[in-house]
Amino acid sequence: MKAHELAAAIAADEKSRHRMRKILAELSDEGIIEKSEGSRYRPVGWKPEATPAPATGGAGNAAPAAAGAHPGRIRVHPAGYGFVEREDGEDDVFVAARHRGPALDGDRVSIATWQGYKGTEGRVVEVLARGRAKVTGTFRGIPGAFLLEPDDPRILHHVSIIDGGGGAREGEAVVAEIVQYPTRPEEPMVARVLKVLGSSDDPRTEVSKVIVCAEIPDEFPDEVSQAAARAPSAVTLEDELDRVDLRERNFVTIDPETARDFDDAVCVEDGPRPGVERLWVAVADVSHYVRPGTALDREAVIRGVSVYLPDRAISMLPHQLSAGICSLNPEVDRLAMVARLDVDSDGNVIDAQMQAAVIRSHGRLDYAGVAAALSGDLRGSRARYRDHLPHLQRLQKLSHRLRAVRHARGSLDFEIPEAKVILDEDDPRRVRDVVKSRSAPEVKEAYRIIEDCMLAANEAVARFFRTRGLDTLWRVHAPPKEERLAEFAKLAESLGVAFSVDDARSPKKLRAFLESIRGKPMERSLSFLLLRSLKQAVYDVVNVGHFALAAPDYLHFTSPIRRYPDLIVHRLLKSQLHQEGLPAGRLRLTPPPRNELQAMAVQCSAHERRAMVAEREVVDMYRAFLMRDRVGEDFDGTIVGVTSFGLFVEIAEPFVEGLVKVERMRGDSWGFDERTLRLTGRRSGRAFGLGDPVRVRIENVSVARRKIDFVFPEDLAAAGEPATRVARPERPGRPERPGRPERSDRKRREPVRKGRKQQR
Repeated sequence: MKAHELAAAIAADEKSRHRMRKILAELSDEGIIEKSEGSRYRPVGWKPEATPAPATGGAGNAAPAAAGAHPGRIRVHPAGYGFVEREDGEDDVFVAARHRGPALDGDRVSIATWQGYKGTEGRVVEVLARGRAKVTGTFRGIPGAFLLEPDDPRILHHVSIIDGGGGAREGEAVVAEIVQYPTRPEEPMVARVLKVLGSSDDPRTEVSKVIVCAEIPDEFPDEVSQAAARAPSAVTLEDELDRVDLRERNFVTIDPETARDFDDAVCVEDGPRPGVERLWVAVADVSHYVRPGTALDREAVIRGVSVYLPDRAISMLPHQLSAGICSLNPEVDRLAMVARLDVDSDGNVIDAQMQAAVIRSHGRLDYAGVAAALSGDLRGSRARYRDHLPHLQRLQKLSHRLRAVRHARGSLDFEIPEAKVILDEDDPRRVRDVVKSRSAPEVKEAYRIIEDCMLAANEAVARFFRTRGLDTLWRVHAPPKEERLAEFAKLAESLGVAFSVDDARSPKKLRAFLESIRGKPMERSLSFLLLRSLKQAVYDVVNVGHFALAAPDYLHFTSPIRRYPDLIVHRLLKSQLHQEGLPAGRLRLTPPPRNELQAMAVQCSAHERRAMVAEREVVDMYRAFLMRDRVGEDFDGTIVGVTSFGLFVEIAEPFVEGLVKVERMRGDSWGFDERTLRLTGRRSGRAFGLGDPVRVRIENVSVARRKIDFVFPEDLAAAGEPATRVARPERPGRPERPGRPERSDRKRREPVRKGRKQQR
């Protein structure tokens, strides 16, 4: 059995799961049990009598595809049909509902294919690996049985609940673990309630669903909590050994107003000669307190990164460390790893030195306060910034130099705003607003001061490793593929914007393109589409540079409280500093072999993606929660996406996004031009494209699906529908009315066949 299957069999709670994994590791070390390639534990020497059922998880745990079949990941539509994204890179395959078999959305499957009426079609031959292990929904009790109404309309099977429902009551939201998958299309799924979340009308319930389904640990095991409780509350004399004393330097921290942990502090002073500024970037020395192999370290590996949600923060480290001894709190001594950078008048770093140190922050500043002080506003509570103002002005000038060098070499700046959810301070169930984060230019400038300093420090530490030929955990961003750029070039040119694929191979010329569209109506849409054309940044032991930053060497050094890769870099850095006889603190480590470092890189990249997806989903949920009481209201918006199935429209205030479905656009039939991303009425000639201003009305909101549906008010009037519509009560788990596919890559539908014979 796999670990999660064993946990389900013994109905283990979260704490028991941690103990169970520890016992499994001990039994494995003692040679009593062994772990197969499919991550299944078994007694040593045991041979199965039959082939196990398909594994739950990713492709790495899956069986190979049958001969002549093609493996891929299936996406299922609520209407029952699906599309399989083939692993060999060929076009997606349409799978009719009758050919889907027992496959669920997200499963890895093997398919047999043939050429259909409108493209390649296929049939699921085998489920190779299950894509989901948990399901969320509403608990229902009927005479003699318990059921689950799934939140996800793509789950088309009935879900039976065993073991009495785990104490859940009628109508409560729950998370259930799947214990038996269907083997036939009509067979139900069997699940066991893992956690009762509470009222389905509370946004905190929806947040809990996201956390549980993403398998993000939100409670620390007992051994980790006990280890955190033993952490010191102050720096001792013994801790200061083999460190530089920088407590007299004018370090300050600049973070968001709501920050509770402080990774980094900065200080600028005169350099060794005229025209040279000396920048000190001090970063919390987490590695001194979180040693490899300890309970704190094992838990940090499992979490990988802190997750920041509107109503809570799920920290990588316990509070005693993240907000206590590791945090660079004001007016207390703290241990730090420090990058000392000498910057000339042109903004070039001409000398850099790394060292372990003891520092003291002399000011806890925030972005809004720094912005106000730099603009001359020192009234009221801002008066405390007066003493820091000369230092802040000096930091600002230095950041401008560093930024100019980065921009000159082609570092890309995508001006794509992010959503910030504002909750009621007294009642977190109430959503006050959703706004653009750092929308004020002054606040953006304050944020960039710190960003420029951190980027310079990360690059300097990366050069330290590269010049010595050392292995480390690089933060890499590979150049984009030409075919993706060619697709984007066709789109840009169709909108009257010149874009050369040859130029796009250079970050410098790509930056010039972004500057050329700044301020234009289609800027946001084109920036987003270009960003999607680029590869995703990941961690790796092979340094291919960072394309978006136009940096040949880059890594993450400045946030070890929040990111495990930074903690790894600190340990490797200390090891080398010690060998060179430089201040390195008291930690003595042997760098792990390259293959272990590569495994760490893969795991850290996966944890980062997991956190990013969860954070975005929660923000989308809050957006829907805010707008559900505003059904029937009209708003001015901008088209930010055009697909064959509708228009994505962004509203500025509140900052939300929704979809105008094609079937709700009355009075015409609509043609989609994939080259220009335009919808055009075949009879009227009415057209919609990226950046067009429109007025929309909120027609329907689904919190469970994180979706907002818009409609054009004039289309309602033309159809004789009422001016306002009452929001329909949400029915979690009830599939939406079958309609056309809701993704741009869904170009085919199952042909409509008439007659009883054809239907049979």
